Amino acid sequence: MKRKNIHTLLLGALFFVGASLCSSCADDLEIGKQFDESTLDGIYENCAFLADGKSNKSINVVELYTEKYSTLVKMNLTKEITSSSSAKVLIDESYLATYNQLHGTDFEMFPGTLVALANNGVLQIANGKTKEMEVEVTITADDKLEAEKTYALPLAVVESSSDITIKDEESRHCVYLIKDMRKSGDVFKGEDVVKGFLFFEVNDVNPLNALSFQLENGKYLWDVVVLFAANINYDAEAGRPYVKCNPNVQYLLDNNETLLQPLRKRGIKVLLGILGNHDVAGVAQLSKQGAKDFARELAQYCKAYNLDGVNFDDEYSTEPGPDDLDNPAITTHGREAAARLCYETKLVMPDKLVTVFDYGAMYGETIVDGVDVKNWIDIVVPNYGSAARPIGELTFKECAGMAIEFNLGIGSLGEYGAQSLIDQDYGWFMGFAPSPNKYESVFSKLSGVKTLYGSPLKAPSIFYKKNDPTPYRYPEDL
Repeated sequence: MKRKNIHTLLLGALFFVGASLCSSCADDLEIGKQFDESTLDGIYENCAFLADGKSNKSINVVELYTEKYSTLVKMNLTKEITSSSSAKVLIDESYLATYNQLHGTDFEMFPGTLVALANNGVLQIANGKTKEMEVEVTITADDKLEAEKTYALPLAVVESSSDITIKDEESRHCVYLIKDMRKSGDVFKGEDVVKGFLFFEVNDVNPLNALSFQLENGKYLWDVVVLFAANINYDAEAGRPYVKCNPNVQYLLDNNETLLQPLRKRGIKVLLGILGNHDVAGVAQLSKQGAKDFARELAQYCKAYNLDGVNFDDEYSTEPGPDDLDNPAITTHGREAAARLCYETKLVMPDKLVTVFDYGAMYGETIVDGVDVKNWIDIVVPNYGSAARPIGELTFKECAGMAIEFNLGIGSLGEYGAQSLIDQDYGWFMGFAPSPNKYESVFSKLSGVKTLYGSPLKAPSIFYKKNDPTPYRYPEDL
């Protein structure tokens, strides 16, 4: 009896599945329907886009710490190069207006007289590559350039053989955003060295204390300083997220000429940290429109206070509830929203740094609108006791391989750790919350500096009191 029922059920199930499949096929196939050949458009074309040979990005920041900078501009192809393939790259001044309009920027043109393209700009097949053509470009510094000002240099494919297809103007162009940093080279320790990324808890500590950390050769240790932190908050009256600065952060911004610009004049980048603050506005829960609006406000802050970018930290925000999601500026918390904010921020300030703390949902998404993460995140720093890992087309050069918490005494940069950073090709190490009151402990955790740079860290001789630009003697004036 049981066996018979099982057989009956199986036969019935098979009949149902078969009928469903037939029905599905009948729904999907329409006999005599014309095939849409437009879906095959482009599959036989050899499509090309222009990018920098080092970064493989179409928008690149170049900081001139020396008289000359050389790189390769390359054309990437989807198919192999043939004997008839040819292309030429030249400066395209006419594209500057289009670029500025796309990004909401107002960059001036970098003088073409300071740019040299090898081989008259004619691209050559890259060594050992079958889908790349390249040409060397050399950029020269000049005293007529305004120090630290961003200039734009658009390069474009102006001639290409008939077997190469360039789909749009963005694919045709590679843009270099160039800054003359020769007068701000006190932090420059070499082209390819591991760099230092430091957070200051500015409620208690003056960020000028980055100047306490100097190598025996005169160079400064920290390449980037983050003001930790301004907040993202929700303005109920306006119905939108906004940047909120507590009195300590605002004081630094209002007095940036004496408390922040001395860092920048030495080549140290100053970033505004953005942290959640116990409401539904969070860096990983803004909608597309919310991210666009918030990114524009961040760009205004960086421009108004002459800052070098932002750092996003996905902590301390309140998870949006069902009613909150009716707000067009808010969406569910997640990596997709975090990535969108980074993308929109980089879009409106392409010459600034967009950096993230790998915590919560802030890091993990690789693509936004078809654009890889390498184009909208510049630096990733990890939580204490861990190392950041590259995703998408990011490399270890954009990642910090260690994180030191100076206040709590977690982690250190010893000789072994420093060599490990070099061996693994990491680009950064991170520090958090140093204070002059703990300099003895702080400096003891940085014994590996000599391994990184060939010059040891000097013992501290100065420090800065809160909100005071005066250098005081360390430790005498503590």
